Amino acid sequence: MITFHALGYYSLFGLPLAVVITRVTPAGTAARRITARITLAALLLVAATVALSC
Repeated sequence: MITFHALGYYSLFGLPLAVVITRVTPAGTAARRITARITLAALLLVAATVALSC
């Protein structure tokens, strides 16, 4: 079971790294599109988890 503490902890390290990778890769490449989509999906997952917990 994942807790909010674990969700925040892994997001603290994972999301900034994903943003850096997205910014470093050249525009229009498949790697940038995939990384951007994964980053947005992770942010949506965090937002949905927090929203549904209230």
